[in-house]
Amino acid sequence: MTRPAGRRSVSARLPDFPWDRLSSARARAEQHPAGLVDLSMGTPVDPTPQVVRAALAAGADAPGYPQTVGTAELRQAVADWLRRRFEVALSPDGVLPSIGLKELVGSLAVHLGLGQGDVVVVPELAYPTYEVGARLAGCEVVAADSLTALGPRRPDLVWVNSPSNPTGRVLPAEHLAKTVAWSRERGALLVSDECYLELGWAESDADKPVSVLHPDVCGGTHNGVLALHSLSKRSSMAGYRVGFVAGDGSVVAELL
Repeated sequence: MTRPAGRRSVSARLPDFPWDRLSSARARAEQHPAGLVDLSMGTPVDPTPQVVRAALAAGADAPGYPQTVGTAELRQAVADWLRRRFEVALSPDGVLPSIGLKELVGSLAVHLGLGQGDVVVVPELAYPTYEVGARLAGCEVVAADSLTALGPRRPDLVWVNSPSNPTGRVLPAEHLAKTVAWSRERGALLVSDECYLELGWAESDADKPVSVLHPDVCGGTHNGVLALHSLSKRSSMAGYRVGFVAGDGSVVAELL
């Protein structure tokens, strides 16, 4: 197929994926007598829990199409889990299951209707799919850990990730609350990737990771705020492709 004159390929506007940029370093590391210690991808090594495998087997006879919104029981279970684990009060209408989290991250800007002229803010060191998804939609990407560095610019989407991949940094509730307020003042949607939220190492409750949906962070309202969760790491279910988005009910309805 001949591409129309002047049209750029999709891959031409995407950044090099980190695995490609690391290929030369990997080749050198593999020459070490002790072999390669590969920390490039967080692939679970523990077996998938038996209760999950049993549920998969029990549901294997499923000839019909599932509902995009998920079952009422599933969405209620997610809402109950968020309340038990993170003190988040949320209606099931604010929950939407997704086929994996990487897939949702990579397509979120498109689903939100963002495109050329829109600005997406990502952390300076971050999961690369934040940038890939924004560029697929044609957005401008700004890497910044300090939102004040943006000056008068008004972003449309702001990504945060705590605990961070790859740095492990945990953002305190006070920092997250300021980020929520800053984003709301500018009409930006704040999206928090919380797939590592249960994997903090702090012994003190005061230092444990906190959800952006916690009332101390969002002020008791989820307007303009979304949290993304994945079962890949916490439940050794990376091959199952299971995740969900929770938060602002109007945005969740738009994604649906």
